[in-house]
Amino acid sequence: MGYGNVANTPLEVLRFLKRIRHELLSQLPENESYDLVINTLFESWKIYNNSKAIILFIVPEKEFNIGDQMLIEKGLLSHGNYSLLIKHVTFIDICRYCFLDSKGILYFGDFEVALIYYRSGYDPKHFYNEDIWQAYIMLESSRAIKCPSLRYHLAGMKCFQLALTEKKFLEKIFQEHEQYIDDFQDILEEMFTIDQIINDPILQQRILDKPESFYLKQSREGGGNVYCGPLLKEHIDKIIANKESNRYFLMSRIYPPINTGLIRSSRPNNNNEFILEKQINSELGIFGSLISQDGTVIYERVGGSLLRSKLATNIEGGIASGQGCIDSVFLV
Repeated sequence: MGYGNVANTPLEVLRFLKRIRHELLSQLPENESYDLVINTLFESWKIYNNSKAIILFIVPEKEFNIGDQMLIEKGLLSHGNYSLLIKHVTFIDICRYCFLDSKGILYFGDFEVALIYYRSGYDPKHFYNEDIWQAYIMLESSRAIKCPSLRYHLAGMKCFQLALTEKKFLEKIFQEHEQYIDDFQDILEEMFTIDQIINDPILQQRILDKPESFYLKQSREGGGNVYCGPLLKEHIDKIIANKESNRYFLMSRIYPPINTGLIRSSRPNNNNEFILEKQINSELGIFGSLISQDGTVIYERVGGSLLRSKLATNIEGGIASGQGCIDSVFLV
């Protein structure tokens, strides 16, 4: 749920600016992303059913995105008459102060833990010693509700997306709704493992002929690591040499529409101008939340969106890396 709580901020700015053009307000759709994030975390805490249990935010040791987290904390603390306690802790803190009792209840010091909200743990670099791995296993083994749980975390990986391109796998999912399979596959792009590249001379030639038509991505989400263009074959060869084939996947490149946008740059151009007209493209993501147990859906919601825009010349569009920015939808 990264950036879900700030995704509607540009919308509020635009609404302020549109006060001088009232007729344009109807073209700004609502964005409930902030409410979705807060309500889902709060509902998770309530489902645990212990009003004295606390919420843990698992954060990096060097956190630069504290503002984003404080907005979530503020939203949770503003819920009714509930007395919530939220602690921002690192995996090192978990190693020092957390333990499980015989019933699988997780404690942080003297406090029982109801909900674990991961803002760290998506990058292998976060698990730099065995103690941290064991701390993570302890969290996942506990009765506390995890956001996301290990299963949902793994579902976001490219290897799972690759499985979704296989008809036999989809048949197991849809079963009585086979009519959905073709529609689902129509929205998927080609994906290949590194081993498929090694064993397919035709695919190898396609990569050599049009390296700009593919993205090479790590299986995990987050942290960038996207390769495209003339050096693509070189990166693939390096991955094979380092025996890291199972960590990367090749995907057909999606070419989104290009639009003209005004960018407030941190650096002026040659004319000392900060407001620049640039060619940009955007990516729209829809927020949803799900709480389940043993295959039973307890809570499910869809609401809000995140629109990220970047320069059309950029391969990466990450907000944290400075390659992209949060945008808002304007209906035309």
